[in-house]
Amino acid sequence: MLAPDSRTVALELLRPPAGYSLHFAVLTTYTLDLEAMLALPLGVISRSEQGVEELLADPLLLLEALRQAGERFQVFVDRAGIAVPRTQRELYAMLESSVHPVRAPAGGAFHPKVWVMLFTSEGSPPLLRVAILSRNLTFDRSWDVALASEASPTPGGQIVQSAPLAEFLRRLPDLGVQALHPDISAQVHDLADQVARTAFPAPDGFFDQPVAFHVLGLTEAPRVWRPMSGGYRSLAIAPFVNRTGLEAIAQTAEAERILVSTQEALDQLHPDVLAAWDRVSTLTDAALDEPEDQGSTRPNGLHAKMLAVEHGWDVTWYVGSANLTAAGLTGSNVEVMVEVSARKGRQNGVSGRGIDRFFESGFDTLCLPYRRSPVDPEDPEVIAAQQHLKAAHQALLEADLQVVCRAADDDWTWTLEGAPESVPSDVTVTAWPISVPEALARPIHAPLTWTLPIRRLTSLVAFRLHVPLEAVDDLVLALKLPAKGMPSDRMHHVLVSLIDNRQRFLAFLRALLGGLEGMADWSQDANGAEADSSWDFGIGEGSLLEDLVRAASRDPKRLDPVRRLIADFRTSEQGRQIVPDDLHALWTAVDNALHKDGPA
Repeated sequence: MLAPDSRTVALELLRPPAGYSLHFAVLTTYTLDLEAMLALPLGVISRSEQGVEELLADPLLLLEALRQAGERFQVFVDRAGIAVPRTQRELYAMLESSVHPVRAPAGGAFHPKVWVMLFTSEGSPPLLRVAILSRNLTFDRSWDVALASEASPTPGGQIVQSAPLAEFLRRLPDLGVQALHPDISAQVHDLADQVARTAFPAPDGFFDQPVAFHVLGLTEAPRVWRPMSGGYRSLAIAPFVNRTGLEAIAQTAEAERILVSTQEALDQLHPDVLAAWDRVSTLTDAALDEPEDQGSTRPNGLHAKMLAVEHGWDVTWYVGSANLTAAGLTGSNVEVMVEVSARKGRQNGVSGRGIDRFFESGFDTLCLPYRRSPVDPEDPEVIAAQQHLKAAHQALLEADLQVVCRAADDDWTWTLEGAPESVPSDVTVTAWPISVPEALARPIHAPLTWTLPIRRLTSLVAFRLHVPLEAVDDLVLALKLPAKGMPSDRMHHVLVSLIDNRQRFLAFLRALLGGLEGMADWSQDANGAEADSSWDFGIGEGSLLEDLVRAASRDPKRLDPVRRLIADFRTSEQGRQIVPDDLHALWTAVDNALHKDGPA
């Protein structure tokens, strides 16, 4: 079990091995927090001791992180799974090309939490790292589990255990709500081909054989997934359970069956459903209330999904995204699980990986026996309102919506065209671009138009579905929609809005020349944005020229982000005020000399 800190998990999983750099990554999730996605590139380029919250507070560090690494991430998310961000950030626009809403073929949820990363190093074979998680791409502070493994592809044939994961990757572009760019599809397919040739080793203490992947829900034909039968003891952990799921998993073991779930899920079951389970537990209040969570509104609690089956001398573990429900186990949802096996008990000095060992390692202190709580009878009015919200939600997902942008004087018009049909009369649907506060939201009808500066144009649209019943929570989500008329220089205007004066530009430029260490130092320098007010800062003494020449001679690649930055600013009059002719001439001289000696 991992500590409930998604920030640590994400950054550690993404950081390249020594001597390697991240080349390409595919991440899948059911729900997506855009702030969490902003933090991903920081995990690749930043070694700062600052926490993610502090790094996220600096838009310029984020900007260069996104430009260096953001294009290497492709995130596939359930079409209804993008959360409305709590903070309006113009940088969200830089994520749009990397976010791909998808739908499950059988009509359920796209629910897998899989990260596949390709690392490269000059003179060394490529390295693939795969992580199968129970955690979504959010900052939720929940109890989760993950299995990570890495290896290099073999030049020979296909690895049987990796074939399902490779097929899953190949299918991803076909599941998209919108067509993927051909280059992205080609990269995903190439990654799938390399995964198919990679034998991912099991973690220490497990058998020396490749981990095996199980993929559910890629076909429209329902099929109950039973990982194995004939075991004599099993442990099942999941936050969501129902009769179908529990009956299927109960068949994996003939003797003792142990179940850990949430109080809410267990209370909803008929008592006879739990009759087949010998021990049923929930997490203690102490486990659910982490000290650092005081005052936090982020969800917490049990979120891990795992199953252990003891058979003979051995135990087999399954870890991944599937809950013990009909949707999770019969193929309605798309799910991915991973399988590893080990000796149940200690052998040859190696600790076993059985169920008892798992509880003794500390999990038993987190559990207490389940005691049924009285469940109030459901209010018919509440049930009806929830059904109406669900119907409105489905109508919204099926609506033919698009964003249209048009130039209008100094600003632009941003228009949401289309509207959902057959929305129940008691449901109010409001919409707004995620780049503006919800206070500017309007009831949805066709069309809806806002006047926005170019830097706030976006294809991400927020929606709130509301019924006038206090006991029923609103449903809030964001959709990435097809967009027409989006200006090609939108990112330039985002850039200029973040670096809006010469002094801030020079401070940022000096940080770029310092490499990753310079970026981290600059982000922690409280005076970094308040450099000398004179335009000659760094030039009069030749120090900027020295820094440019030093970077060109020692590490020419450090000049790549400088080249992009200056080129961006020189494309507009406002940008040329920040990067004037004398600085551009200085840069051009250095860049020309560098290319005379060879390309960077």
